Amino acid sequence: MSIHEDIKKRFVRLSKGQRKVAQFVMDNPTTVIANGAAEVGRLANVSESTVIRFCYAMDLSGYVELQEEIREYMMSQNEGVNLQPTYTVKKLTNSSFGKIMQQDSQNIQETIQLINDQQIQKSSKWMHEADHIYILGTRHNAYVANWLANTLKTLRSNIKQLRLDSDDLVNQMNSMGEHTTFIVLSFDKQMKDMKTIVEIAKMKKVKIIAITGSAFSPIREYASALFALGTKKHSSLNIAPVLFSFLHALLEEMMSQDKGQYEKYQQSYEQVESNVLFLDAAREKQVF
Repeated sequence: MSIHEDIKKRFVRLSKGQRKVAQFVMDNPTTVIANGAAEVGRLANVSESTVIRFCYAMDLSGYVELQEEIREYMMSQNEGVNLQPTYTVKKLTNSSFGKIMQQDSQNIQETIQLINDQQIQKSSKWMHEADHIYILGTRHNAYVANWLANTLKTLRSNIKQLRLDSDDLVNQMNSMGEHTTFIVLSFDKQMKDMKTIVEIAKMKKVKIIAITGSAFSPIREYASALFALGTKKHSSLNIAPVLFSFLHALLEEMMSQDKGQYEKYQQSYEQVESNVLFLDAAREKQVF
């Protein structure tokens, strides 16, 4: 039974305040996914404790499980929907290659429905206004963090990728402050060290953008903005194309804050890079 059906089934047995929460949850699922219990209570005109009691009345462990159940429900609603592209698609009905790419496209479309616009706007503004941007991704997320860091370096200055095995990690953490934005890619189950770093960053009033595979991620309690891109049914292979698409969109949103500034920096970066490549080639040929 879906969370939507379960709410309808139990609705008459809920208290007056819990019914307000139930109605709000059914009418505003994306708002519930993107906000905490206190904010949902304010919007539904009830207390935070009433929101939590509603979760218990639904036999859920708490508010986070409610968010996860709503995510699963919304994903299931999008399954099987025939998304009509605005361009001609090559027919690959018998190709596993084509089917996988079509599934990637479907996963991206489903994720779009779950992303809160206000969270995106806040996050992109933090990135735009930050004095420094730090990026952390461990294990198989390290290469994604590396790609993001190198891409950001072509757009603005003061970008650093944190590495847990770096001798300079403590110094980098000490340089963080309230004008720092910290992007954390957290899809690992074993993440004790990462949690410690994020906790320290939170104490230093850093803006933390957490991108995770589940709303249950323990990093959520430290995040200034949380984006959960996966569900229980998704493997790391399923999430990878969604993650890169999301990061691309986030970067474009950041650049929209001042397109002229970013285009100017990008041109300057490309010019310097071109000159460096020319000098390297000239040295190899012993021109100098």
